[in-house]
Amino acid sequence: MDRVLQALVSGLLLGGFYGIMVLGFSIIWGVMGVINLAHGEFLMMGAYMAWALFRAFGLDPFASLLIVMPVMFVVGYLLQSVLLNRIIERPHLMALLVTFGISISIANIYKVVYTASPRNVPVAYNGSFDLFGITFPIVKTIVFFVALALMLALHLFLQHTRLGKSIRAAAQNKNAARIVGIEVNRVYAITAGICIALTGAAGAMLSPTQAIFPFMGAPFTLKAFTITALGGLGRIPGALLGGIVLGMTEVFVATFVPGIGTNLGVAVSFVLLVIMLIVRPQGLLSGLRPMEEAE
Repeated sequence: MDRVLQALVSGLLLGGFYGIMVLGFSIIWGVMGVINLAHGEFLMMGAYMAWALFRAFGLDPFASLLIVMPVMFVVGYLLQSVLLNRIIERPHLMALLVTFGISISIANIYKVVYTASPRNVPVAYNGSFDLFGITFPIVKTIVFFVALALMLALHLFLQHTRLGKSIRAAAQNKNAARIVGIEVNRVYAITAGICIALTGAAGAMLSPTQAIFPFMGAPFTLKAFTITALGGLGRIPGALLGGIVLGMTEVFVATFVPGIGTNLGVAVSFVLLVIMLIVRPQGLLSGLRPMEEAE
């Protein structure tokens, strides 16, 4: 019973991280129809930025969010304004190829600059505490609650601000949004900025828990597909639910299936993705439908 409770808690904490990790991927896909294959590389950039700030100034990875998120917002805004807005009306394959090229470029640039040697951020509080007989890793617990706070902040922004309503309007019908005076390309650029900032934040929060290296991003992009299929496009509760389902699945498989360990997370993700597409192709929460059809 203790192992089950421990696995539930570990899966929940991992799911919270997955929820914030996938949110940018899900919203960009849901709002703009762009499948961002460079998603994992933006997460990697956030992790490297947190590592660099920790090494240069001793800045805590969670405090570094105050720098990482604005910088990554600018990266996302410029990427969308300069490049993606030019191809967003073209066939989806064009955006796929462009973001794939961006992912390869970013990973290899980081390899040249930082080499392929793994880096880590050795925070002093990277331990654990026990509560009711269950072990809680301190860093992952902090990540879980920071992720919930960021998702709540984004939800309030989208629901209660003029810009948030413009983003939702552009996602539902961009032509109608243009008719009522919304600058859709500017909205897309801001949306991309917010999404890349959230992805960079996920990378910064990940930095104390695992090794950082230039090609760490691809598995996270692959997991983002599974979580998006589970939770739906551009849905904050769906991203959290999908993340928790994947996190629980990975932890339970690693805990109760002998010989599996924790290194087959990507394989588990794809098995889950295939099962979902066969058994429930619409996902748990109207998965892969565009937002305007799902409402």
